Amino acid sequence: MGFAASMCMQHFLERLLKCYRFEQMQIPLGVIATDLCAGKPVTFRDSGDVILPIRASCSYPGLFQPVPHQGRLLVDGAVSLEIPALLARQLGATHVIAVHLPGQSEALPPRNMFQVVSRSFQILMENGESAWRAASDIVITPAVEAVEWDGFASGPELLRAGQAAGLEALPKIQSWLAEPRLAVPGPLLAPGSLPA
Repeated sequence: MGFAASMCMQHFLERLLKCYRFEQMQIPLGVIATDLCAGKPVTFRDSGDVILPIRASCSYPGLFQPVPHQGRLLVDGAVSLEIPALLARQLGATHVIAVHLPGQSEALPPRNMFQVVSRSFQILMENGESAWRAASDIVITPAVEAVEWDGFASGPELLRAGQAAGLEALPKIQSWLAEPRLAVPGPLLAPGSLPA
C-alpha cells in the first residue's frame, strides 16, 4: 500500500524526542492524521503515545504505507485538514500562525508518478483553505513554488525562503507581545469537534 513503511521514523523519533506521551509535553501538542477509509480527520491530543500519531500524520499516501491503528488505516493529516488551526485554538492558542507551502508552479509540469500525486493533492488542498485561514491570525507563505516535492537538496534554499517570510511577519507578531493577554479569538471548539 506504499513504497516504504514508516518504522524507520519511529526509531528516529525515539532518539529525537525527550517525551513520548502527550500528557508529558510542556507545550500542548495536537496531531492530525486522516482515516483513509472514512476520509475524515483523526485528532490525537491530551494523552497517549505521540510516536504513532506523528508517523501516521507523516504517511504521505502512495509513498508511505498507511499506519494501522484501532481498526483504521491512517495517512497524512493534510489529506483531510491541511493546517490544523482550529486544533491550535482548542489547545488554548490565543494567536495562530499558520505556515502555508504554496503549490508547485504551473510552469513545472509533472514528470513522474510522484509529482502527479503531489500536484493532485495540492489542487485538492487549495479548495479547503478558507476554514483554516479563517482560524489563523497570520499566514506565512514562503516562496518555495520552484522547489519540487522531492527537492531534498534544496534545504538551504528552503530555509532562506522560510526565514524571509517569517521576518516579513515579525512586526505583527511582535505587536502581540505588547498587548495585554487577550481572550481566545475565533471559534473555540470542544475536543473532537473538528469539522469534517
